[in-house]
Amino acid sequence: MKRIRRRALLVTAAIATLSLGAAVVVSAAAVPRAGSGAGGCFDPAAFGAVPDDGVDDRAPVQAAIDAAGAAGGGTVCLGSGRWRVSRAPVGSYDRFAALSTHSAHVTITGGGPGTVLELVGDQQAGAVAVVSLDPGASDVTVQRLAIDTSAATNTDEQTHAIAIGSGVCTTANGTCSLPVADVTVRDVVFSHPAIAGSRKGDCVRVLGNTPATAVERVTIIGGSFVSCARSGIGVQRNVLSLTVLGNHFGEQIGDTAFDGEATGGDWDDGLRLEGNSFAGSTVNFSASLTSYRHATITGNTFSGKGLSLYRTEDVVVADNTFDVTAISGAGVVDAQNVATGDKIAGNIIRRHGVSGSGIRITPHSGGIPAQVTVTGNTIALDGDADGIYGDSVREIGVRDNDIAFTGAAPDGSGIALQGISGPIEDATVTGNTVAGPSPYFAAVRLDSRPGPFGGVTVALNSSRGAARSLQCSQRAPGGFPPSIVSTGNRWNVAPTCPVAPLSPGQ
Repeated sequence: MKRIRRRALLVTAAIATLSLGAAVVVSAAAVPRAGSGAGGCFDPAAFGAVPDDGVDDRAPVQAAIDAAGAAGGGTVCLGSGRWRVSRAPVGSYDRFAALSTHSAHVTITGGGPGTVLELVGDQQAGAVAVVSLDPGASDVTVQRLAIDTSAATNTDEQTHAIAIGSGVCTTANGTCSLPVADVTVRDVVFSHPAIAGSRKGDCVRVLGNTPATAVERVTIIGGSFVSCARSGIGVQRNVLSLTVLGNHFGEQIGDTAFDGEATGGDWDDGLRLEGNSFAGSTVNFSASLTSYRHATITGNTFSGKGLSLYRTEDVVVADNTFDVTAISGAGVVDAQNVATGDKIAGNIIRRHGVSGSGIRITPHSGGIPAQVTVTGNTIALDGDADGIYGDSVREIGVRDNDIAFTGAAPDGSGIALQGISGPIEDATVTGNTVAGPSPYFAAVRLDSRPGPFGGVTVALNSSRGAARSLQCSQRAPGGFPPSIVSTGNRWNVAPTCPVAPLSPGQ
């Protein structure tokens, strides 16, 4: 009874000191610049929180966060143990979160995976994030802890472990014109599983609700995404400069592990997806980018599923390893719609399962890929499909790739370029090696169906085991330029190209 009374008194005092409503009424001078805990931490225990006691710690932990914010910044230190939280009550600043901040220079830190924030109980079918960083939050870090929502019931599809950015702001404190900026999520373990009969959201949801409250300069590093009801990281609109580095995405993820989709018709800009590992997945892709500019996807390991690019510009996909058991005919690296200036280089791609391309680049919904480079990749295919496939790409360079068929591929070509939806204005195919243990359809296949080819250069390629080396075809006259530059190739059989003469070029 004394312990419960102490908790109640401390929480009451904390809430009396800090406003959880629309405006913070206490100035920084009224709150200590550092907390009373070890090293100046704002310790939730000092506000009445007690881990591992089965009692809701939301109010005292929130009071510690608010105290750090009101002090002009500080560190909220959560010790080992399970800290129970629940959805904030009506009248709270952020009704859609258990814990939230819209302040600057706040760090929420645990002692490692033994520090657990657990969302429990009936969430009343309402949207809730365990931790929400609302407009105005800047220089905020969440680190060295675990988030567990496995005991939460009656959840909503907008139930997230961490929400970076939200629609919660007020004109009273000016946050409706402030971004969420300079955020780090480091070394967090996520257990956010799907629960039968309930809907749930992402482990991390990143959303700039409006252009004025955009999310800027976020780093998610060293996380372990053990289970996520929907995506591991779900990225929506108005997100600028996101780094996702050195995380592990496990097998118990209900949707695409990294899902970047700029909802609302605009573009997200600036992504580094580097050094992550993706385990097997039940969906087509482990990572997906939609409406993204200026992204670098490098040094990742994809085990199970591949990468989707849709409506992208200036995206580099380089030095990744893909070992994919496909469940559809999409490419392991699959680029659709606009793919302007995209570069796919230096990847190792092994494809098993349903037949399909190692790399596929195609138009979609009126968007046409252009100025695409595919270079230096190593591709091995188990099925009967093309190693690299492009349809109606306006300017494509396919250079220095090693492509191997591991079995029979009577309809498969090492490199297949077709003009189905439109012309291929310029195609350069140089320095590639294509091999297989039994005859495959062709080393290089060029097909006007009926989109015409502009300039075509096929040089310094080699083939082994091909039924045809260079195969050219068209459905109507005029599908190819007056001549095709073909020089320095080492084919195992003579070219079959009756549609245009082959010339050595200048």
